[in-house]
Amino acid sequence: MKNLFLFVLLSLFSMMAYSQETPTELKKDKAKEEYCMILATSKLLSTKVTIAVDFGQEWSFWKDKRGMRDESGKKMVFNSVIDALNYMSSEGWEFVNAYAVTTNGQNVYHYVMKRDLVND
Repeated sequence: MKNLFLFVLLSLFSMMAYSQETPTELKKDKAKEEYCMILATSKLLSTKVTIAVDFGQEWSFWKDKRGMRDESGKKMVFNSVIDALNYMSSEGWEFVNAYAVTTNGQNVYHYVMKRDLVND
């Protein structure tokens, strides 16, 4: 009886391991759209907000590259979230979704944007 139970158990584990799918590698050259996320956080004791834009780039606490930069490399400053959304719209981005995440009593608003990639 123990041998039968062990055989069934090993068979079950081998089937589960075999059924695992390997993730497919995504190729950016075949993409039709690209996405970004605007993160808006209220500043402490202020009516202003901090805007960060995540394009999926690598991020480090020591080198924060999530802010938008103009042609001269200077960090762009937005008056409000609507100002940032209007700017992104003028650059061809389309609003997809928005949601808020509360962390330590502070709301962080996430705005998901997308735009179609154009073949050159």
